[in-house]
Amino acid sequence: MEIRDLAVDDLDPALDVRSRSFGPLSGGDVDQWKTMMTRAIGAGRVLAAYDGGTVVAIARINAFGQWWGGRRVPMAGIGGVVVAPEHRGSGVGLALMEAVVGRSRSLGFTLSALYPATTAPYRRAGYELAGVRRTVDLSTDALRRLPGSSVPLRRGGAEDAKEVVRLLGAATQARGDSGPFDWEPAEVAADLADDEVLTYLADDGALQYGFAGDRFQVHAIGATSPETLHALWRLVGSGSSTQATTRVALGPTDPVFWMLADNEIAAAASQWWMLRLVDAAAAVAERGFPVGLTVEVPLTLSDPLDAAGSGTFVLAVSGGRGVLRRSDGPGGIALGPRGAAALFAGTPVSTLRASGLAEDGDPSNDALLDAAFAATPFMTDYF
Repeated sequence: MEIRDLAVDDLDPALDVRSRSFGPLSGGDVDQWKTMMTRAIGAGRVLAAYDGGTVVAIARINAFGQWWGGRRVPMAGIGGVVVAPEHRGSGVGLALMEAVVGRSRSLGFTLSALYPATTAPYRRAGYELAGVRRTVDLSTDALRRLPGSSVPLRRGGAEDAKEVVRLLGAATQARGDSGPFDWEPAEVAADLADDEVLTYLADDGALQYGFAGDRFQVHAIGATSPETLHALWRLVGSGSSTQATTRVALGPTDPVFWMLADNEIAAAASQWWMLRLVDAAAAVAERGFPVGLTVEVPLTLSDPLDAAGSGTFVLAVSGGRGVLRRSDGPGGIALGPRGAAALFAGTPVSTLRASGLAEDGDPSNDALLDAAFAATPFMTDYF
């Protein structure tokens, strides 16, 4: 068994493995999949397991930036992980994921996230539950009736891809959210060129939505001013005569829940996602922390896939920034890669101790760690 970059010439065998795992794609979706995979292959972001020259498993690394406490952290979004049915249970999946973590580090990503079809294989590779993608149904007419003044809006095209990424990122940053991520402009441009995705821009906000059967589907929405946010939602609501329901993935404290006059919200679905620290020290340095908090807490980290990130450290947080510096002093709370990922995502230390993901250390420091990593992570997009 050999794990290496997927060759462009092996896209058809790779598609066959995908079809045997998730079912076949339609003709148009095949072309889109091959275009996306070709871009990723060119960037060194698709790995495959070969058995005697035959593709038996593949995984794709999506290049994202994920927001944590108002700061953008390079994140490898792992998607399209498939193993041929006859090779499942052989260990090839774990070997592939370990190679993916190593490749993600070499590409400069400090975090990695994924949506698991099942959690056990990814936990063996050091991933742990971090947050939820929650989808809700809103009354389109309630959106139409939102108050507010008129805001100039214009249609967006493929040439606006970078601006859409900037506007949505600025909205996430302003709210200090943790978990949402942004796509590369090239991927956003493909959406903007799609007639089925309706895009509108304001000076400080952006909206992407479309028709999905008997309802609207909002793909992305964000603005830094309440006036623009209301205007973007009202634009969706203007179609209430044809689509009574609008489906959208939102964070638990999204402003729209407080904007709507009545309880016209229904939960539609929820899906867990998992996180892994690829470079613990860099991830801590790049994320945001509570501005008014100053703490120093010892940590003992152990990661079989990251020798540089294993050992005794001190977490120092001050002025909204953090640093993980190596220490010769006594160790603190002991965390493996799963525990470290869960702590980074704001899981209470008491939960980590009760589940066996954390041990040792001075319990009086637990509350300090909870305060430092306090977050309710969520994602609003799927990959």
